[in-house]
Amino acid sequence: MQTVSNDNGDFACSQYGGDWAGPDGDRLTLAIALLKQLPSGTISINSFESRLEFLPSVSLHEIIESSTDWTISEDSDVHLHTHLESYIVAVTSSNQEPIWPRFNPNERTNEAKQELTEQWSLEVQGVSQGAYVSQAQHIVASASRLGLKAQNDNGTIVWPPRQLNSKGSRIERSTTTLSEPATILTWTRLSAAGAPSEFSGRAPLLDGVSTVLVAFDEGPKGVFMLADDEQGTPAVDGKVRFEVRRLYGQDGMMHYGLKAVLC
Repeated sequence: MQTVSNDNGDFACSQYGGDWAGPDGDRLTLAIALLKQLPSGTISINSFESRLEFLPSVSLHEIIESSTDWTISEDSDVHLHTHLESYIVAVTSSNQEPIWPRFNPNERTNEAKQELTEQWSLEVQGVSQGAYVSQAQHIVASASRLGLKAQNDNGTIVWPPRQLNSKGSRIERSTTTLSEPATILTWTRLSAAGAPSEFSGRAPLLDGVSTVLVAFDEGPKGVFMLADDEQGTPAVDGKVRFEVRRLYGQDGMMHYGLKAVLC
């Protein structure tokens, strides 16, 4: 991500410049990445959600508050903005549209840019397939997954979140935040032909989809997709941090989640 701070505010766009947010990015993922770099507080999101390309499967309030230390408040003196035409976001002290700086790409644009953009549109309009997760489950689990919030089950840290433990007893709500980075235990790269149906359209354009099994210092383990613009190769015992990215689109909505980024 590229950032600029000046008297008008703090601005960000992807490494590809303002014309593209990357293979699994958009205005929301850029905004979250920018907010995570700034001192936290309250922020007004104004009309930000109306300028997203696709409807999020979970409310914008929950996605931002779960994945950052910021709180949404329409009375805040801090405001979140996005450019109407370009993939540039800003955090400013004014509710007026800021003077946008110019960003230049510092990375070679992905050759599949146009095809990936078109594929996301097709994917979002598609019907639920193999790895379908109900909308209700997305709503229940999103806060804990996006914020890496784990549960304490009689002294054992549990993640991903669940309602019952192995004995059938209800587990308390998520309270413990897992620490980053996490350690790679193993990894795999699914070929374009072997990718799950949710990613079958994009996988050929990405040369396959990589996933990593990681362990957190607190004990839990989890499987994450590697960010689609990640150029490096995972290695056992390597470290990853996590960023909010697009996961997949279905039933007219976009599902967001954490993806791993190599440290």
